[in-house]
Amino acid sequence: MKRHYFLADLRRLWKGYEVYAAILGVAATLFFSMESRELKNGNVMFSYFYATEMSGFMIAYVFCAFPYAASLCEDLEHKYVRYQTVRGSLKRYVASKVGVVYLSSVLAMVLGSMLFVAYCRTQGPWVNEEDIGPYVNGVYESLVESGHYGWYCAFYALQLGFLAAILSVLSAFFSLYITNKVTVFILPVVIYKVVLDKTGPGMYTVLVFRAYNKPFEEEWQCLLFVFAVSAVLVAALAWGIFRKLKARM
Repeated sequence: MKRHYFLADLRRLWKGYEVYAAILGVAATLFFSMESRELKNGNVMFSYFYATEMSGFMIAYVFCAFPYAASLCEDLEHKYVRYQTVRGSLKRYVASKVGVVYLSSVLAMVLGSMLFVAYCRTQGPWVNEEDIGPYVNGVYESLVESGHYGWYCAFYALQLGFLAAILSVLSAFFSLYITNKVTVFILPVVIYKVVLDKTGPGMYTVLVFRAYNKPFEEEWQCLLFVFAVSAVLVAALAWGIFRKLKARM
C-alpha cells in the first residue's frame, strides 16, 4: 500500500473529468482575457502575454486547483484518510496528495496555455518582426532568437504553472479548515490578489514567475530558481497538512 499511494492518486486524477475541464478552462480563460476574438497586435505571442497580464487571467488559477485541491477534504468527509493511513503511512499519503495537486496544476496551466496558443496560431503568425524586442529581454530569449516560439510559450506557461501549483496546494491546506468546496477553489484568486497588493509589482514577488523577469543571467538558473521557490513553499505546506491531519486522526 505504501508504494501505491501516488499511482492510485494518478489513476483517480486521469479517470475523472476535472483535469480535462481544468485544461479547457485555462484555455477559455486566456481566450476571454483577450477581450476580443482577434489577435492582439496581429500575432500569437503578444496575444498570449496580453491575456496572461489581464486581471481575468486570475480565474485560470481556479481551474488549476479544480482537479485535485479538494481531494483532502473529500477524503476526510468519506473517512478515506483513516482507511488509507491505517494500512500505510500518513507521510506517504500526504506526499502523494500534494504531489498530484502540484502536478495537476502545472499540467492544467501548461496544456491549457498551449491549447490557447495552438488556436491563436491558426489565426496569425507567431510574432511581428518589428515587435520582437520584449521577448528577447527576459528568460528563454535564446528560444525566441532561434525561432522556437512554441517552446518559449511552453516554458512561460511552465513558470506560471509553478505559481499555480503553490496556490493549489495552499488551497488544499486551507481545505482542512474550510469544508466549503467553492471557497476552496476561489482561494487561489483571493490569495494571489492579496499577495500582489501587499508586495507590489517588484520582480521578487509573485511576478518572479513571469518569464519577462530575469533574476539570473543563465536561463537554466532562472528556471531552477522558480522551481526551487515553489518546491520549498509546497514542502512547507505539505508539512503543515501532515501536522493537521495527524492531529485529527
